[in-house]
Amino acid sequence: MGSIQQRRHVRIAANVAIRYCLIPATSNKTEKGRMVDVSEGGLCFICERYLAPGTGVKIQFADCSLVTEVRHCRLREYASRVQYVAGAQVLSVLEGLDSWKELTQADAEANSTSTGDFGSTSKGKTP
Repeated sequence: MGSIQQRRHVRIAANVAIRYCLIPATSNKTEKGRMVDVSEGGLCFICERYLAPGTGVKIQFADCSLVTEVRHCRLREYASRVQYVAGAQVLSVLEGLDSWKELTQADAEANSTSTGDFGSTSKGKTP
């Protein structure tokens, strides 16, 4: 039995390399991370340092550039080195809107047709 989706948007598993920097930028340095899930309203990614809730983050991957705000960040359990899992709300898409929509909606449609009207999915996570 799958879990019932408790979110506004369906959460989709992902495995995408990203680069990110804080907003406002304190330097030109970007850091590497990995997107682990995504929805129309936000994404979850693995990073090397703690990002406080409310922190602005610019996230880039493929041809997409997003302005986000960190909503939560926690230590990643069972990692071989210190890593954090951060959830970020997408505030705006600066570049790659078509790619962003394709990433967030194509799999969501597949999930909704295979899981019924209630959006339950084995991939779904609850808050």
